[in-house]
Amino acid sequence: MQGLTTSQHMILETERQIWSDELAFSEATYAERLALVQTDLRRKTMAGAVLFDPENIYWLTGYQTIGYFTFQAVYVPLSGKPVVITRVVNRDLALALPTIADAVCIFDTQDHIETLQQYLKAAAPGGHIGIETTSRYLNVHDYGRLNEHFGDRLVPYNGIIEANRIVKTSDELDRMRAAARAVEAGMDAAINTIAPGKTDNDLAAALYQGSIAAGSEYIGHPPMVVSGPRSELCFALWKRNTIQKGDVVLLEGAGCIDRYHTMMSRSAVVGKATDEQKATADTLIEVLETVIDAVRPGITAGEVDYACRSQVERRGLGAYFKSRAAYGIGIGFPPNWAEGHIYSIRPGDPTILQPDMTFHVIPTMFRKGYGMAISDSIRVTEDGCEVLTNYPRQLIEVDV
Repeated sequence: MQGLTTSQHMILETERQIWSDELAFSEATYAERLALVQTDLRRKTMAGAVLFDPENIYWLTGYQTIGYFTFQAVYVPLSGKPVVITRVVNRDLALALPTIADAVCIFDTQDHIETLQQYLKAAAPGGHIGIETTSRYLNVHDYGRLNEHFGDRLVPYNGIIEANRIVKTSDELDRMRAAARAVEAGMDAAINTIAPGKTDNDLAAALYQGSIAAGSEYIGHPPMVVSGPRSELCFALWKRNTIQKGDVVLLEGAGCIDRYHTMMSRSAVVGKATDEQKATADTLIEVLETVIDAVRPGITAGEVDYACRSQVERRGLGAYFKSRAAYGIGIGFPPNWAEGHIYSIRPGDPTILQPDMTFHVIPTMFRKGYGMAISDSIRVTEDGCEVLTNYPRQLIEVDV
C-alpha cells in the first residue's frame, strides 16, 4: 500500500473492520465498478485517470465527505485500488474504506496542485492521464496549472462513470425506496403544520425534522419551501414569511439514504382555492399522470415530454410550463440532489428509456401571485412505471 509501512497497513486493516459499515454496498460491488473503469482505461491505453466529481468518486469507491468544498481528487490506476488526494482532515474518512489504497494528504500550508502534480509524476511517469474536465470541482485556474505541467499528456476523461449511473441496481433502488419513505414523512409533517400565523420557516423545519427522523441523511439541495406571493418566484425559499389566509404554499423535499435521493412536491392553499388555482393544480396532476402513463422501456425521453407538454398546450397554459418534464435522480451531494445533468425528460431528447432508470417528474407553474408544483419520483419498469413516492396527489386546501 503506497505511503504506508507494513505495521501501518496492519493497523489500518484493523481500523477498517471497526468502520466496516461506512460502505453503502458490498466490497464486491465496488470491485466490479473499479474493474469497469480500469478496463476502459486500458482499452484507451491511458496511464490512469483523475476524478474530481464527488458523486462519481462516491459511486466508484463509496468515499464521501462534506469537506469537498476544498480541493480533493481521486487517482484511478490501471491496477490496484484508487488513491485519494485530499486535505489532511479527510484522511481518516478515506482510509476507513477498504476500497481506498491510500490517501495523499494536503496540509493547509501546502499548494494542492503542487501536491497532485508530485503524486502524478510518481504514479504515472509516462503515458496519457485521463482528467475529469466536466466536473465543476476542477476550476479553470487549477486545470491551467496542471496543463502547464503535463501538457498533452492530459486527456479529457468524462462520461464513463456517468453512463453507468443511469440504470440503477436493485441495491440502489432499495435505498431510493427508503428515501421515498423519508420524504413522505417530511412532506406530511410540513403539510400538517400549515396554518395562518405559522411561518414558512415552521414548514421548512417540519419537513426537515420529519424526513430526518424517518431516516434521511443530509440532502443535496435545500427543500423548496415558500409561501404567499413569493411562491411565484422559482427557487425562492423560506424567509420568515407569516402565512395568511389565501396564501399558496409550495413544498418540495427529498429523502436521502446512502446519498441516493428521492423527491416529491405538493402544493396547498390556505383556505379555499380559486378556480384558476384549481385549474393550475389539475393541469400539473394531469402532466404528472401523463408521464407516469407514458413511461415505458423503448420510448424516448422526448416522446414522453411531448405527451405531457401537449396536455398543457391543450389547456392553454403552455406559457407557464417552462422547464423539462423530469430529471434523472440518484446520487447527490450539495449543491445538487439530482442526476439531471446526466439524463432528463425534456423536449426532443433522444435518450431511450430503459428499465431501472429513475426520474423526478416535476411539473411546475409560476403564475401571477403564486407558484405550484405537484411531483413524484418514478422508476422505469420492464413494462411501464413504478411510482416511488406515495402521497395523496391533489391540491391541498387547508381549513381555516
